[in-house]
Amino acid sequence: MKYEKICRRVLRATTGGAAVSILALATQAQDSASDDGSDEEVFELEAFEVTGYRASLMRSTQIKRESTSIVDVISSEDIGKFPDVNVAESLSHLTGISVDRQFGEGEKVSILGTDPALNRVLVNGQTIASGDWGGNPTDTSGRTFNYTLLSPEIVGVMEVYKSSEARLDEGSIGGTVIVNTNKPLDLGEEAFRGSFGYSYNDRSEQGNLRASALYNWVNEEEDFGFLVSVTRDQEDLYRAGIEYWGAAGTTQDGEDYTVAFGMNSSWFKQERERNGIQGVVEWKPMDNLDLTFTGIHIEGTYDNFSQSRYVVPAFWGTLDSYTANSDNYITGGHVTAAEGEAPAVADGQFDTNLRLSTVTTDSLHLNGELEIDDNWTASFDVGYTKAAGGKDPEYLFSTVFNESFTFAYSGESSSLYFDDATAATDPTTYTTRAVGSQAGGIEYTTTDDNEKYAQVDFERRVEWGPFYKLLFGAKYTDHVNSQESYGNRIDVTEVLDLSDFDYTYAPSALWDGIDTSGDTALMVTPTAESVVAYLLSLPQGEFEEKYSNEWYVNEKNTAAYVQGDIIAGDWTGNIGLRYVDTTDDSTYWQYNSTEGTYTLVNQEKNYSKVLPSFNLNYNFSPDLKLRFGAAEVMARPRYSELAGYFALDDERLTGGGGNPDLDPYEAKNLNIALEYYFKDNGGIASVEYFRRDIDNYILSVTEDVELLNFSTGEMATYSVSSPFNAGNALVDGVAFSFQKDLVGGFGIQANYTYAESETVDGYNLPYLSKDTYNIIPYWEKGPWSVRTSYSWRSSFFTSIGRMNYPLFADDYAQLDASIGYEINDKWKAQLNMSNLLDDTYYWYYQTEYAPMGVYKNGRKFVLSFSYSL
Repeated sequence: MKYEKICRRVLRATTGGAAVSILALATQAQDSASDDGSDEEVFELEAFEVTGYRASLMRSTQIKRESTSIVDVISSEDIGKFPDVNVAESLSHLTGISVDRQFGEGEKVSILGTDPALNRVLVNGQTIASGDWGGNPTDTSGRTFNYTLLSPEIVGVMEVYKSSEARLDEGSIGGTVIVNTNKPLDLGEEAFRGSFGYSYNDRSEQGNLRASALYNWVNEEEDFGFLVSVTRDQEDLYRAGIEYWGAAGTTQDGEDYTVAFGMNSSWFKQERERNGIQGVVEWKPMDNLDLTFTGIHIEGTYDNFSQSRYVVPAFWGTLDSYTANSDNYITGGHVTAAEGEAPAVADGQFDTNLRLSTVTTDSLHLNGELEIDDNWTASFDVGYTKAAGGKDPEYLFSTVFNESFTFAYSGESSSLYFDDATAATDPTTYTTRAVGSQAGGIEYTTTDDNEKYAQVDFERRVEWGPFYKLLFGAKYTDHVNSQESYGNRIDVTEVLDLSDFDYTYAPSALWDGIDTSGDTALMVTPTAESVVAYLLSLPQGEFEEKYSNEWYVNEKNTAAYVQGDIIAGDWTGNIGLRYVDTTDDSTYWQYNSTEGTYTLVNQEKNYSKVLPSFNLNYNFSPDLKLRFGAAEVMARPRYSELAGYFALDDERLTGGGGNPDLDPYEAKNLNIALEYYFKDNGGIASVEYFRRDIDNYILSVTEDVELLNFSTGEMATYSVSSPFNAGNALVDGVAFSFQKDLVGGFGIQANYTYAESETVDGYNLPYLSKDTYNIIPYWEKGPWSVRTSYSWRSSFFTSIGRMNYPLFADDYAQLDASIGYEINDKWKAQLNMSNLLDDTYYWYYQTEYAPMGVYKNGRKFVLSFSYSL
């Protein structure tokens, strides 16, 4: 495989040390072309050496240039040294890619304007299971990979395929991300790299140690080697916010209005700790046989403590005066509390949620490559991957208060003033409910995700006109995704207030930068330890299974493909066909609202798809390349969407449901790109047009459903969203990219993507920003390396919320910077700074003046030192 050989040889030539000889790259690429018997022209460059980030860009450009499809590439700067401390942040620098940073760092990646759930992440070409810590009950168990779990130290090269090939696993509409980890024999020599550092978040005002180490060993014969990499990373995250839990209709003075349902001061604290180990053993028992066994274990703890104090204007207490805009949206007013004291009467609530969450990911993968003779090559892959996550357990505790107040909000601005100026910070304001009422509960919600797979591939050199290589193979996967949930109710035995607990006050600067005033930024809260002690001291209610929050989905896929690779003069490319057969077996509890009972239901759905793909490239000159890619692709629904369950939030009375009759997304993809490669230093300028014509597009509709609230033991009206195949959607876009070294050690990366969509409901596709751009200047000279990155994306639609109002996230800007200094040939120092603008993450309903959430996550600084042998 010409492209794969060049990719691996470039890696071997460049990741073995900090210095890169570009002449060596060109020579090896030329050797590869000769080995394949092709007459494709290979460029040559003068010999010079570069290091660090510039070397990473040059490796990436070389791999992209030699590909036969439309691919973007990110390469490590050195063994165990990736350009960013977060893999998703590195991806966000590529053309047409944007990331969601709801919790301050990139977690989910959108490619060419498509929902992150419609893009796949493969590690060494195979699925890696993914878990979540349970922070979003309306988006559980998707097929989206959580990039915060992936340690950048294990990454050698990341490829983003924007045009499809028959040999690639199906399941992506926007693109496929392939993470290639390092192999011992590719590195080719004994090597060690260790790093240690300290990270600090200025909003939490907390710092943590982080460390990593990588060791590679190869025997003298260079036919056996092993690699071990270990990482440890920790962060204390504080997120301050003002939240609104939807919008609701209300009648005031005989006229219909819309008002925010709930106004909440939110303080979210999370301790994130990630420990990972990767081991690779590679053995060549014969010159023509290469066996590689890779094992990955990642364990992350995401324990978090959420504190929420909220009022519900127009529904709790009496709205005796109000202001509204021309759209009859109430933007402020005064609420008078009912006569009496809490807990007998209440117009506000203070909740705490302590979630203990450990997310684990494991992967075992055996790959074998056999060169049968000069014309035939065979390979196989077998493996198993599993992940677990969820809330294990979650401690829920609630208090109430009864205070009159004045409120106002419009867009990102808000204010709340209690009539009693001391109420917000007086612990006696907040009491438990009356004796016999619910104090809280303990809930366990755990997820499991696992897959077994087996794959065989064959490659034959041919001389069939323009075809020089034939590839064919087959793959089988058996995937299980499930969730279990149970909990109890704990009742009050004696009315207490927060002065009876160990309590603390929210840091005074926590809401700095958020446009809010009055009592919204003043909070007294019990400690997590005292909440747990209190709940465990009370008589424990019986634990009951939460049927509405459970499912089991077993998905089995069988695939086969054939692909022909093309070289004919200045033309290169590939054409292929992939056949996929899928069976989804869904088991869930179906609720009978008439009888108030649950019945275990099993439902099976089977479908088959034939997916053609075609890529064609024309070299106008050695430096100018035109690319064309067309394919029919598919993406499967989220696992949780395939079960007829309801994932419920018993506090906000919201939830998300499933639909086992869903069909997969299908799309006709088109990509056209023109690329010009500068003769010096691996620069590139490109323009790309992309189109995604999507059928069976899945949307969610929200309706009110009467369900049992397990927290209270009573029936309640939930606002539940459930998915259905809505019809067609269309994405059209164009992307521009420029990358070049300038003078004096300076260089620039810049890209801009414009995308628009048409859907049956009139909204953009989820996570599609119309405008996205990155500007990344860098400077490397002598021992110094400096880089800044400014990213911006316009507002985007996320989902359908309460009352079927669409939810949007406002435009968002991110500024990062890094400074590196090479102390000597073994020691390096690096300072990474992220989220320097600490931009506001703002959600809203339908229009910008109707808020959903306003958040700040804080700036992050990481100082590290590395040592290499």
